[in-house]
Amino acid sequence: MKLVLIEWLDSHSGKGWQTIDQLERVAEPLYCRSVGWLLSERNGCKVLVPHLAGEKNRKALLLGCGDLTIPTKAVVKMMVLKQF
Repeated sequence: MKLVLIEWLDSHSGKGWQTIDQLERVAEPLYCRSVGWLLSERNGCKVLVPHLAGEKNRKALLLGCGDLTIPTKAVVKMMVLKQF
């Protein structure tokens, strides 16, 4: 499994009613960075899980928490930080 840093673009919205000028000034995607274990790369998505448990317990199931699914089309850059 790989520990990765993914830089990606997301949509966003403002709060309540705004003037057209205000809306035009923020008309760009939101730049995001996420770090986690790359669980899956399929169906046009990358699935990151920042928290894993049970890996070194003999009878425990491997568990993940805090999963994030990022559309591959939204990914600007991905860097492998560590590979296990």
